[in-house]
Amino acid sequence: MPDQFQELLLGSLPRLRAYAILLTKDRTRADDLLQEAVLRALCAKHQFQPGTNFNAWIHRILHNQFISFLRQQRRPMTTLDDVSESCLSQPAAQEDKILTREVIQALSKLPEGQREALILISSSGMSYDEAASVLGCSVGTVKSRVWRARRQMEKMIFDEDEREETTEAATSRPARRISNMLNAYY
Repeated sequence: MPDQFQELLLGSLPRLRAYAILLTKDRTRADDLLQEAVLRALCAKHQFQPGTNFNAWIHRILHNQFISFLRQQRRPMTTLDDVSESCLSQPAAQEDKILTREVIQALSKLPEGQREALILISSSGMSYDEAASVLGCSVGTVKSRVWRARRQMEKMIFDEDEREETTEAATSRPARRISNMLNAYY
């Protein structure tokens, strides 16, 4: 039969967890903090005086434990000169956004059967057998539709001149990465 202390402790757990999440801004760290605070409260059970404000007492334990965690995790200060440039910069995403728009437009121009087969195989990760079952056709038909869809999309997205380029700059473009991704699924 649980005593009054255990009932008070169990009743305060949801509010304590919410407070721990508020302090740490991370659910995993909050759970660790809560566990440590409850352990300390159980060890200090004899110090609690019945009739006093239990919530204030347990929240103070949690708060003090949080401060202890912060002290343990203190890191030396770093200046911007100590931080590598890769942490301060971000690669440009303009080409990726343009390419994504081109892929979506090309996908919408495909015949319905080819579009469905390509989406089921490439995006949904289905096997050819599963896609054939969904589409109600043979596996060979699905393979054919996917192959034709990939070729049509490649033609719509890339100019014929661009495919013949062999310079390193041309092969490093995001468009080449998409082409390789489309071909990798076959």
